Amino acid sequence: MILNLIKDQKITLKPLILPIILLVIAINPFVESIEFYEPAVYMISHYLVYFSGIYIGYRYFKGDLISLILGLIPPIIWHLPYFFALGAAFITFRAILEITLLVGGILAGSTIKYMKFYLKVTLFALWMLGDTALAIIFIVSLPIYSNLDFKFSPYSPSSLPLAGVSMFIAMNVFLGYVLAKYIKGIVG
Repeated sequence: MILNLIKDQKITLKPLILPIILLVIAINPFVESIEFYEPAVYMISHYLVYFSGIYIGYRYFKGDLISLILGLIPPIIWHLPYFFALGAAFITFRAILEITLLVGGILAGSTIKYMKFYLKVTLFALWMLGDTALAIIFIVSLPIYSNLDFKFSPYSPSSLPLAGVSMFIAMNVFLGYVLAKYIKGIVG
C-alpha cells in the first residue's frame, strides 16, 4: 500500500489549520489573477501548496518508497520550463499544477517520519540545490522560463529576477526553520 493513515495516534483536525490557511493564501481568485503576471507570487504559491501537502502527509499518513518517488514527481515536472509556462499561462493547467503539488506533498510528507536521516539530508540538499539553480536562472533572466522561448508564457525575462530573489528568501527561511528544529532536537 502506498499510503496508510497513521494508526498509532488519535486523529484530530487541529493540525489541518495551518495547511488550510496556507492553501487559502495560495489558492484564491486574487492570488490566481496576480500569478498571471507576477512569477514571484507564482513560485511562492508553489511552495505554500507543496508544503501544505507535506505537512498533511507528515501528520496523518505513513507512506513508503513509492509514495516518496511519486511525491517528488510533481514539483520536478512543474518546474521544467514548458510545464512551468503552461501553469503560468492557463488556469486549467494551474489547477492541475496545484492539485498535483498538493497530492505530491502529501505523498512525500507521508514518508518523512519513516526515512533514514541520510536520505532526509540528501533530499533536502537536492531540493536546495535545484531551487538555487532555478533561482539563479531567474535572477540572470535566462529566457528559458519566459515568453521569449514559450510565446504563451505570461512572463517576460525582466519579470523573473524578483521570483529568484523570492525563492532565495523562502529557501533560507525554511532552512533556518529546519536547522532550528534540528538543533532543538539535539539540545533538548
